[in-house]
Amino acid sequence: MAKGQPLTFDLDDEDLKLFNEEAEEQLELLDTALVQLEGEPDPDLVQRIFRAAHTLKGSSATIGHRKMASLTHAMETVLDAVRQDRLRPSSAVVDALLAGLDALRILAHEVVTRVDAGVDAEPLEHALHGLLQEAPPGGATVDAPPAAAGAALPANVVEALLAEVDEGRAVFRVHVGIDANCQLPGIRCFQLLQEIEALATIGHLVPEREVIEAGGGEFSMAAVVATMAHDEQLKAALESVADVASLTIESVTVDATLAIEVPAAPQAAPAVAPAGAKALDAPAPGGRPQLTVVEPGESGATNGSAPRKTTSASVRIDVERLDGLMNLVGELVIDRTRLQQIKDHLSTVLKDANLAELTENFEETTAHLARITDELQEEIMRSRMLPVRSVLTRLPRLVRDVAAKCGKKVELLTAGEETELDRSVIEEISDPLVHILRNAVDHGIETPEERRAAGKPETGTVTVTAWNQETYIYLSIQDDGRGIDTRRLRDKAVERGLVTREMADAASDEAVLQYIFLPGLSLAKKITDVSGRGVGMDIVRTNIERLNGQVSIRSTAGKGSEFIIQLPLTLATTKALMVMSNDTVYAIPLVSVTEALSEVEADLHPIAGRTTLRLRGRLLPVVDLARALGDYRTSEHQGPRFVVAAKHSDRQVAFLVDRLLGEQDVVVKSLGDMLGNRKGITGATILGDGTLGLIIDTASLVAATAALQAIA
Repeated sequence: MAKGQPLTFDLDDEDLKLFNEEAEEQLELLDTALVQLEGEPDPDLVQRIFRAAHTLKGSSATIGHRKMASLTHAMETVLDAVRQDRLRPSSAVVDALLAGLDALRILAHEVVTRVDAGVDAEPLEHALHGLLQEAPPGGATVDAPPAAAGAALPANVVEALLAEVDEGRAVFRVHVGIDANCQLPGIRCFQLLQEIEALATIGHLVPEREVIEAGGGEFSMAAVVATMAHDEQLKAALESVADVASLTIESVTVDATLAIEVPAAPQAAPAVAPAGAKALDAPAPGGRPQLTVVEPGESGATNGSAPRKTTSASVRIDVERLDGLMNLVGELVIDRTRLQQIKDHLSTVLKDANLAELTENFEETTAHLARITDELQEEIMRSRMLPVRSVLTRLPRLVRDVAAKCGKKVELLTAGEETELDRSVIEEISDPLVHILRNAVDHGIETPEERRAAGKPETGTVTVTAWNQETYIYLSIQDDGRGIDTRRLRDKAVERGLVTREMADAASDEAVLQYIFLPGLSLAKKITDVSGRGVGMDIVRTNIERLNGQVSIRSTAGKGSEFIIQLPLTLATTKALMVMSNDTVYAIPLVSVTEALSEVEADLHPIAGRTTLRLRGRLLPVVDLARALGDYRTSEHQGPRFVVAAKHSDRQVAFLVDRLLGEQDVVVKSLGDMLGNRKGITGATILGDGTLGLIIDTASLVAATAALQAIA
């Protein structure tokens, strides 16, 4: 089918949601585990990978996605050879499997779009089957305990069969072989099991019942059964199941030596590329076949058997429902704040009216509502939390690919995978994390030759660590590479006209490190598809600051660099300092506020026609908050004003406001397109009295203050 043609699948909207959830889970598992497969893998790891591929094959075949099922079947065949120790998981094997995985992501997205993406899977299947030509012929692929094949039945099974014989039942040994081209051998095994149980009592079964019921059946099945039916009835029932390639039913005499032999599962013949099939681009030495892809928007089986089913302690909740609950809680928080304000007002008004008891009851009710609202808000927030593992599991593949392109050896270590944060934040940090990680591998880690010359191990290390502290999450990306050359960074910034030579020479090494975030600046000696255009780190800081976060750098020449990202745990609520300027209420995120003081007490000085604040040895530019946000009305405020010192990263500025209203938890509401592309405002909140407050985007305001650069 040509690219862009409509596709039809056998599933409704609910089935589509289930398919997407399962496919995403299995694809993520494969992405992480396949990177670990290279070399001498753990048998348990191989089994998990095989099960994931098997599940994907079954679900895609069930909905009628033949191309996806066929490609997954080819991957499963290779994995089966690895599982039987007939094929070593070399770099070439892993590369071919990863190329197949890239295609599977696009094919899975076709189920959503219902449009053919034009993926040519045949060359990928041909490459996968070509790997099997080096593998020696194998034996059974049945997931069965080793003792099951050709071994005497356990004494208790023999005794049970003898009891069946005493009641007049005949005992048969049943062997069933399933066609090698069957896309759903697990389902066929389950159907066979149901047919047998309808006519007979099963004394022994290979694979085990739990394996078959979990979808783990393969291309052969064997059983010893006792039944009142004739062998022809049993044969007719089993032959009614599709894809049965061979069937043997033998009458046996029960004795203490009764054994059951497991037939070898038929192997799929290596596919031959059809005439006219497109060949893969020739890979670079050690590289996988190239496939141009566009990214669309665990079971713990061990020892060859599937785990027993257990009741899950969690349920899937649609994100839209969580968002709806979060909005309702936000309204409740607003009402709580309003009630507290009414309570304060009543306490003042009714104090002289001898209504102390009424005031006390109202205060108790308000306090109780506040406590319940806080607990409800906390529980709703918890329901939106996800472990950061969902982001970290995507990184091993990235590091492997970038290291291979750069000719380097890099090991990725992660810690703090269970650290939780709001799913809205998780969705936003992925891109910044990827940019920093790519730079760490490309710029930070040296080549094996350079590392040997420096007395370091050939394999570099990149460590990603996550942890919570108060209401923030921190992500550290640290490498043991060459570090950042501040001298070259100074020269590059001057060469590109981003700073003057005088500013660069006067800046400290810590300040120069911040140049890495300037747009258009790169230390790469040549432009590649990995880096070199000077846009990656600029995007990193822009995206992080848009989330009210910060990013800092530490670097030591010859020892490596560390990037630390600080982000709020959630974007739904924030603690803020409420201020008023020109009769408008603004919320300044508390994370950026360093100090608030009266204009009378502030150490203000006019310098070069600009008002500045001397604060702890630094001169901060003072800007009128309302004017900085485009409100040029004449202020009618009488009396002293206040100065709020705020920072972002290593930069600071002081905002001049009319009044300080105190700290408050605010619910962040998006303004959509109401304000257009206006810098300085990141959202709005509804106050306790029903009025609107605007939430300040400190990062953009600081960046837009021209006076800051002249003083810093």
